[in-house]
Amino acid sequence: MPNTSPNANWVTSDSLDAGANRIHGQIQAVLATANFEYLQEVALLSRKARDKSIPAGVTCTIDSKIFTYGMNNLVLKVGFSDHVNWIARVQHVPVDLSHARDHAMDMLSEIATMKTLKSRTTIPVPEVFVFDPSLSNEFGFPYILMERLKGRVLDSTIASDVPAECLPQVARQLADVLFQLENLSFDRLGRIWCGENCDEPPTIIPWERVDTASAIPHIETSLEWFYLSRQNANRSALEAHASDPEWTTACWVLKTAISHIIIEDRLRGPFPLCHFDLHYGNLLFDDEYNLTGVLDWSLTATAPLERLAVSPEFITFPALPDQENQPIVAFRDATRNCLQELVNKTEQSSAAIGRKTTLSMILGSKQAEITHRCTYSRPHRAVCDGRLVSRLIYGDKVSWEQLVAVYGGIKFY
Repeated sequence: MPNTSPNANWVTSDSLDAGANRIHGQIQAVLATANFEYLQEVALLSRKARDKSIPAGVTCTIDSKIFTYGMNNLVLKVGFSDHVNWIARVQHVPVDLSHARDHAMDMLSEIATMKTLKSRTTIPVPEVFVFDPSLSNEFGFPYILMERLKGRVLDSTIASDVPAECLPQVARQLADVLFQLENLSFDRLGRIWCGENCDEPPTIIPWERVDTASAIPHIETSLEWFYLSRQNANRSALEAHASDPEWTTACWVLKTAISHIIIEDRLRGPFPLCHFDLHYGNLLFDDEYNLTGVLDWSLTATAPLERLAVSPEFITFPALPDQENQPIVAFRDATRNCLQELVNKTEQSSAAIGRKTTLSMILGSKQAEITHRCTYSRPHRAVCDGRLVSRLIYGDKVSWEQLVAVYGGIKFY
């Protein structure tokens, strides 16, 4: 990885164009109205409470002119005068007051997830120091003050950006993350909850929204999980294409593909904790390609094991020739082999009687690719993904045209 400035991924307020970009406008609203002096005081008080050896006279500064951001959050540097650095993550997305509790629970669950990972695994996640999910706090916006991890994100996918000689090392590290997530499992599907102050033992709560007209049923099996997820995606896809035979066919294909995904001995769990967007953009590496951080645990939840095998780092591109996809395949195979080595070590040190299907058994399989196409998707890609999945299931035995002839006229339900 080339040496780049620590500020390479950071921007200044001068680069914002609120008139042309909605997110820029939201960020400018935060920068213009947030009480940064208050947040500096909160950070300093928290630091002093945590570190009794902090030198006298240490001050804290948050420079609101330099930051980075994503779709939902603004990230600023929190600098202490003794060269210790934290980060402040501030929610910039406006929140309707009627949805305030939902957003607060999302933040509290994310914090609970990071705290659980910090205490039960060696996965490098940021330590959370202080937080406030309230829309009416003195700072003015929901915020989290947390550890600033070293390292930086890659410029592209792991297989394309990491030098070949370093790929085995990265594969081992990613396999270790996946193995720890696989073994941080629970008997219920849902998200982690550690109480309002995030200081209680972790429990699993269902995905319930206080603003919905009816309660979301608690999902108990992997079959229900995949079915409801696919149904919701299909309904979104058909909103603008309800009468289109190809779109209807694609949704039927993606729905019936669930039978090719489910692992019977994992139907009722255990369910591992799953990072639903585990790719290079959420991984930090140092200059020697040591993994220094795994980021963005928002909306993380327990999920079927089959979903843990899904990552854009492992999926090939159908339009590319095999030779160009080979680095992805090689990296995926290396990661799977490292996973199997970890499984073997565990079996040597403990009884493996009645062991269920493991992640190493399905990673990189046709089943995993079908799962990817059916879950790591967007409604506007339904026809494309439907075609890809039909080819994976039927090969050249059944054409797309034949499927359209069968399903195109059947009303989707």
